[in-house]
Amino acid sequence: MIDSSPHDHGHVTGLPLSFGRFTATFRLNGSLMLPPYAGSLFRGSFGWALMQAVCVTRSHNCPPCLLRDRCIYPWVFETPPPAGTTILRKYQTAPHPFVLIPPPGGRTLETGQTLDLGLTLFGRAVAWLPHFIFALERMAHVGLGSRRTTALLVGVDGWLDGHRHTVYTTAGRTLRGVETFVERKPLLPVPSELSESSHSQRIAIDILSPLRIRYQEHLTARLDFHVLIRSLLRRLALLSYFHCGGDPSIMAFREWITLAEQVRTVSSSLTWSDWTRYSSRQRTEMELGGVMGTIVFEGPLAPFLPLLRLGEVAHAGKGTSFGLGRYRILDM
Repeated sequence: MIDSSPHDHGHVTGLPLSFGRFTATFRLNGSLMLPPYAGSLFRGSFGWALMQAVCVTRSHNCPPCLLRDRCIYPWVFETPPPAGTTILRKYQTAPHPFVLIPPPGGRTLETGQTLDLGLTLFGRAVAWLPHFIFALERMAHVGLGSRRTTALLVGVDGWLDGHRHTVYTTAGRTLRGVETFVERKPLLPVPSELSESSHSQRIAIDILSPLRIRYQEHLTARLDFHVLIRSLLRRLALLSYFHCGGDPSIMAFREWITLAEQVRTVSSSLTWSDWTRYSSRQRTEMELGGVMGTIVFEGPLAPFLPLLRLGEVAHAGKGTSFGLGRYRILDM
């Protein structure tokens, strides 16, 4: 059985969070028109290829399958909460253990051009990288987009300390040790530097893909700082719990949010960006719009910088497996 239950790590000073960041490079065998936001194109193709690669029954129907609890596909793409969990009991799925970073859309790539697809894996999912690489090769062989443009997976690189290293090449067909690229960044249970909370700073956040945050039961078009922090805390805590063996009960959520409410918005150029994708599984179009643009915050921001940096990796809000909720902190 794929183990997605929390582990006992004994006394910890923070919530464990581990991840690996990788980039797959493809060379196109024909022209490929990328939609304005390409996340849906790659997530759908990648999911299909992974299912084809790992489904031993060939039924491609997960719910009634006797091997469901031992299969990587439902764990990655449907991610059911483990039996007996005390968190997300009302939900059918937990956060997916991956984030895709698609190439810029709204353009056409020609034969022979290359494109990069980013893939961030969390916790135990890093160990499954060979399966993901096999699925990426299959995805490229079958083809992308409505024209089924085929491609060659040139290779996969891993990121460490800001540098890019070769993990796998099609030519050599050898895989470098994946564990080398695992980064561990524990989330502190209480905001650090509370004694310096009166010190005011200013930062700008550039939202690069539609950010969908639900606050007070509605998708919000206004991004107050505490709303962003609530979303990040929840996402990172759940990633830690379901995929890294963490215990969110150690987190002082109220203290984080109380401090976040002291941060104000200085300026905002956020606009709502509508994005529609067709779900072949649900056989319907889905509206996945969110806010994009730049927003500037000012206040006691120092304690939040490590949290915001983790959010650059994990993304924020809903639809992160499509690459939604991606942002970067701008140097001010």
